[in-house]
Amino acid sequence: EYHPIELGAGFDLDMPAMLAAIEASQPALLFIAQPNNPTGNIYSEADLRQLIEAAPGWVVIDEAYAPFTDATCMPWLDQADAHYPNLLVMRTVSKMGLAGLRLGLLAGPAALIEQVDKTRLPYNVGCLTQVTAEFALQHADLFAEQAQQIRIERERLYAALQVMQGVQVWPSEANFLLFKVADGQAKAVHQALIASGILIKCLDAAHPQLAGCLRVTIGKHEENNAFLEALNKVLAAQG
Repeated sequence: EYHPIELGAGFDLDMPAMLAAIEASQPALLFIAQPNNPTGNIYSEADLRQLIEAAPGWVVIDEAYAPFTDATCMPWLDQADAHYPNLLVMRTVSKMGLAGLRLGLLAGPAALIEQVDKTRLPYNVGCLTQVTAEFALQHADLFAEQAQQIRIERERLYAALQVMQGVQVWPSEANFLLFKVADGQAKAVHQALIASGILIKCLDAAHPQLAGCLRVTIGKHEENNAFLEALNKVLAAQG
């Protein structure tokens, strides 16, 4: 049985609600995305540690967007047996630039991994994927450089959206930016951008907290420029 907990102000964790839900439900599994999708923000280390310590079951931290942030819980696993025997951390090669491989990993205490491994199907990772991943990891520096360029472009795009009239943008530690336009205009802006050859994600109807919101993935320098130019024109046309 799934119990979602709404985020608080600024898309941060609602710690009183989280702790109350843990106490009431005694969940077997607690999932947290860090950085979060689609908001792009990260949660404080103190809050995450408090949740791990309060949870009676396993805590899974999904770090899919790890290449774009310095925040990580992975080092905490070095002390898992002593401090966090219930902590598991997920990663993927998708955000490194290898989404087509559909390859991820799960790290945690050996006692937990052993139980999860019992559910793994035989040959669940094909040999071609394994060989490709091994080759890619031999060139990890290249992927890290690519992620760094995306970080640089993200900050440039964030600064440009901050000063754009009629736009509210949130800081991000992922490879995308969440921004909001005037009430009732998100869908029209989305369609106008598509007509201009720019495809981003409209989240207006995804959740009440995302009303009026769109999400743009950070692209190449020239792609980001094209997006900014198109968005400026669309907002100016809509008045």
